[in-house]
Amino acid sequence: MSAAHNIESDLLATRLSEIDRRILRLVAEGLTSKEIARELDRSPLTIDSRLKDVCHRLGADTRAQAAAMLSREEAAATTPELGGAPAGGVEPRHRRPPHAREDGGPQDGLIRPSSRFSTVLSDPRLNRVALKVLLVLVAVATAAYLLASAIEAIQEVFLTVLRG
Repeated sequence: MSAAHNIESDLLATRLSEIDRRILRLVAEGLTSKEIARELDRSPLTIDSRLKDVCHRLGADTRAQAAAMLSREEAAATTPELGGAPAGGVEPRHRRPPHAREDGGPQDGLIRPSSRFSTVLSDPRLNRVALKVLLVLVAVATAAYLLASAIEAIQEVFLTVLRG
């Protein structure tokens, strides 16, 4: 299968001009034909025409499929940067400080925040998620309170009717 994939990738590379590749990259980013035309200083009709031609040449049914084909080819063509050993060499394994218990906790039993926990809390993305979760919890609590109040009011009405 890899030989077939390489042939397909080679064919894809030879069938697309650089402008066609740029258009497909912009399609992959979610831009419309008008936005792509503005970006590349072309007419939207030109962009649509080129996309139709590219789809035909690649055998793609949609512009999204053609963009995905290009993205896969480019991803396969790039070699990931794996890096190497750290400049100072390989770091030693974490050793337990002499004052810590066997389970890793402090001898005095107090729980201290770890630096990893502090780092996680300082991540702004996590703060946004935490805020959204908090807002949902407040909304649920409010809805539960209103529901309980409504049930209590209905019970009062029934009791009043039964007492007559």
